[in-house]
Amino acid sequence: MMLYNNIENLTQDNKKVFEVIFRFGPLTKKNIIKYTNMKLTTLNRSMDTLIEHRLIVEEGEQESTGGRKPTLFNVTSREYFLLGIDISRTYSKVIITNLRKEILYEEEFEMEQNMTPDTTVEKINEIFQNSLAKLGFSKDKIIGGGLGTIGPLDSKKGIIFKPNNFYAKGWNNVSIKDMLEDKLKLQIIVNNGANTAVYAEYLSSTVIEYNNIAHVNCGIGIRMGVMANGNIIPTINNSNDAFGHMVINYDGEPCYCGKFGCVECYASILAIEKRYKSYIKLGRNSVITKNTKDITYIDIINVAEDGEILANEVLEFSARLLAIGLKNYITLVDTQKIVLSGPIINTSNIFYNYLLKSIKEDIQDYNIVLVKGGKYKDNAIALGAAQMFVKEKLLK
Repeated sequence: MMLYNNIENLTQDNKKVFEVIFRFGPLTKKNIIKYTNMKLTTLNRSMDTLIEHRLIVEEGEQESTGGRKPTLFNVTSREYFLLGIDISRTYSKVIITNLRKEILYEEEFEMEQNMTPDTTVEKINEIFQNSLAKLGFSKDKIIGGGLGTIGPLDSKKGIIFKPNNFYAKGWNNVSIKDMLEDKLKLQIIVNNGANTAVYAEYLSSTVIEYNNIAHVNCGIGIRMGVMANGNIIPTINNSNDAFGHMVINYDGEPCYCGKFGCVECYASILAIEKRYKSYIKLGRNSVITKNTKDITYIDIINVAEDGEILANEVLEFSARLLAIGLKNYITLVDTQKIVLSGPIINTSNIFYNYLLKSIKEDIQDYNIVLVKGGKYKDNAIALGAAQMFVKEKLLK
């Protein structure tokens, strides 16, 4: 494919310049020199090559207080495109994006019990083909794709092992990379969704100071991806729920991992539902008219917003326990920015406000930014996976 030939023929200097513009563009030559420490003559040679290969383009001029306005350069938005996939416990998503992280197409579907690996791959391919038709793209415009998914997994081989609390059937030891590549006829990289989400947030930062970032996803599980000095920090067994199994109460609730008092035992969707239902069984009043076993976290969040005391108590308790885990993390790790995301954060302002208040009680001395949702919100996992293809396959 043309892009592979273009990239493979680049020198390390060329790739260094491309990577800086890929992350921070549009930039002037002066700013590129600041990031790369290159001499102007070396930079000019590299940029001539990148322009020749249609990897970067001129993009207007920067405002100037006097003299000639400097030219801005950015990665191309029209030549090369990427496929991004997010397979999570309750939903899956497919996007098409360009090198500028602009999402051109997105579609989501629920991961119901009938969504076996074969059925899911067929659905992803159906959406992919539809997206090409709607965008008017030929398939050779797509240079590759990335999948962000739940663990545990072998990201190099692209195998999903045995994920916990996965509603759909058949997701044990699934060679998802091979299945997707065979069906889509594209190269696919695979990584934990928490890692691809934090990578998307890293790319969205317009200042180089944000090199140490964590992305926390609160849903069926508690997932965290971490970047330090611009590198993704792997966890043991490449599991993205390691933070969720940090013990915050050694004599606490039993966890399926075998320990007691894990963060996930208190702050996940299942934990919130379990705690609320247990109080009803003990005789507490609830305005929810459903059969107790059918109550969902959405029901709890909705009545909390309407002022129900029990629902507010449960959400506050869960938020405070999650805050303990996050404060432990903040104390141990030099983190500049934490993105708080996922179904619970995104749907419950009450939970988020309790969480923020509890965290801020003890981190006044830390210079840290807390962000709700991040720039890409629910698209972070798929977008980060797509852009990680550039990092893993084209810039090494």
